[in-house]
Amino acid sequence: MDPELVTSLEVEAMVRRYLAKVARRYVPLVVALAVLLLVVTLVPSVSPKSQLANQTFAPNAAANNAGPGQQAAANGATQTSGAALGGASAALGGASSAVGSSGSSGSVSGAITTPPAAGTAGVTRSGVQCGAGVLQVTWSVYAPPCIPVFNGNNGGSTSFGVSKDTITAVFRRTSSVEEKAAYAAVGKAAPGTDDQWLADLRMYANFFNKTYELYGRQLAIKDFTGQGDNLQEDQGQDLEGAAADAATAHDKGAFVDLTQSPTLASTQPYDEDLAQQHVVVVGGLGLPRSWFAQRAPWEYSATPDGTKGAQGAVNALCARSVGLPAIYAGDSLYQHQTRTFGLVTPDNDVYKALGDQIQQGLQQQCGGVISKRISYAINIATMPQQSVNIVGQLHAAGFTTVLCVCDPVVEIPISDTASGQAYNPEWLAVPWLDPQGREVNQSEWSHAVSGEGTWPGKATSEAWRVWRLAAAAAGTPNAVPQEQYYAVGYFYLSYVFNQLQRAGPNLNPNTFQQAAFTMPQTATGDVGTWGGGGQAFTPNLDAQVGYWDPNSVSNFDGTKGAWISCESGKWFTYASNNFGPRQQFHCFGH
Repeated sequence: MDPELVTSLEVEAMVRRYLAKVARRYVPLVVALAVLLLVVTLVPSVSPKSQLANQTFAPNAAANNAGPGQQAAANGATQTSGAALGGASAALGGASSAVGSSGSSGSVSGAITTPPAAGTAGVTRSGVQCGAGVLQVTWSVYAPPCIPVFNGNNGGSTSFGVSKDTITAVFRRTSSVEEKAAYAAVGKAAPGTDDQWLADLRMYANFFNKTYELYGRQLAIKDFTGQGDNLQEDQGQDLEGAAADAATAHDKGAFVDLTQSPTLASTQPYDEDLAQQHVVVVGGLGLPRSWFAQRAPWEYSATPDGTKGAQGAVNALCARSVGLPAIYAGDSLYQHQTRTFGLVTPDNDVYKALGDQIQQGLQQQCGGVISKRISYAINIATMPQQSVNIVGQLHAAGFTTVLCVCDPVVEIPISDTASGQAYNPEWLAVPWLDPQGREVNQSEWSHAVSGEGTWPGKATSEAWRVWRLAAAAAGTPNAVPQEQYYAVGYFYLSYVFNQLQRAGPNLNPNTFQQAAFTMPQTATGDVGTWGGGGQAFTPNLDAQVGYWDPNSVSNFDGTKGAWISCESGKWFTYASNNFGPRQQFHCFGH
């Protein structure tokens, strides 16, 4: 199809299809800033493959028989001393066996040299003087503890996709003409092209290859154009295409797949097929922790899992919302009433299960009651009509507070319908970055609280500062990112390289998993705090709370309308109730 010949109706249809897809999988653009209240309960639709409850991908005995360091992490420890990390790294590096991604042993070349312990005196590949408590690089709070330059035998091919010199990563390009036309139609809110994303990703990867310790290896990113239609895969269709593309990734010698990106080439079926092909995947977005555990040691994500987010929502609501007046409501009558809750979720099993977790968690933890649950179909064409029904039920019941576990599209007609019905409750909503927030009814959204704080200022953000270093190192100091969501790629690769370094020279899926599970707790940076622990398939430990201000200028793009942090930008931990005394969140100037 020639995009220049697309009619206005066809463009509208394509935009709707695109937005329906974004509704399910726009989480990576949040860069983990937007999960605390409800956001990570928005997960991709369940594909038929996700129903394979009896199929597991358990790690081998080497991963199950964890050493003391991993057992401590499994018991909830997130702080690990430099000496302990060094010992774990040495143990991983000195192991002589390796598990290939095809399930067979890699071709290990001789005895693997035990690397220096983390924190050992010496100079790192980044030029840092290593010592106790020092990180591998000076420019990231998310970097692993430092290791002096490694000299010795890395074991060669310790796993499928790993050689003496290279760790092979793959990226699946999309080939949908409709998607590209839709990107053009939605303008500034759309992601860039695969070429733009890959250019930025490789800029960071090349810099990381020079500064992280990969024990004589370099991460090389191979891209390919897939056969599958990712739009259809999201709807449980064209599963053969997803399987074929996963096989292609394996055939290209992939140790790890890096397809998760704003270009939306990764899907739940594709990720599941990659696990079946025994390729490590850093992708699954907002899916329940059980999904990752079923496919261990193959699946990870740099954004929070849904189970973690739902628990954070329960903790936040119990401490700062349940039993207190609905002071953020637009209706003055509601402001003086004790909160009553209605919950809106998409109509599929995964959304409903996480909704159950919130509802049951509130009841058990603090006696909170969700009086009514309403589900809707992710069908763009019927969303206006569905919104009339949804708002009608909420308004008739007089709920002061709406928990809208909603996609970015349905928030728009729901808010418009609520305004038309003069229904002005509090909205505890999923944020979808500042540009989308401007499309929602501003009168209604002026009473919305979410799990997204203020977007970091560009000049002070870690992703931008490291971009400048990477561009200078590449000999192109004036280069700028090509993709507006380049920060997603930065934190994504930061997580990958952290685990690659901590896995040691004997790199294989099990040592990668052990590195993730024993990751020491970091300082708090632009995307909060990272750390390991039992089943830490995602590193995120906390998030912010924010409110919508239609008059604030956004750090994201310099346009009026932005999410603003409550509580002076405080970060709240998902897994423990650190929300302070029982009182209202300090938002909207309260």
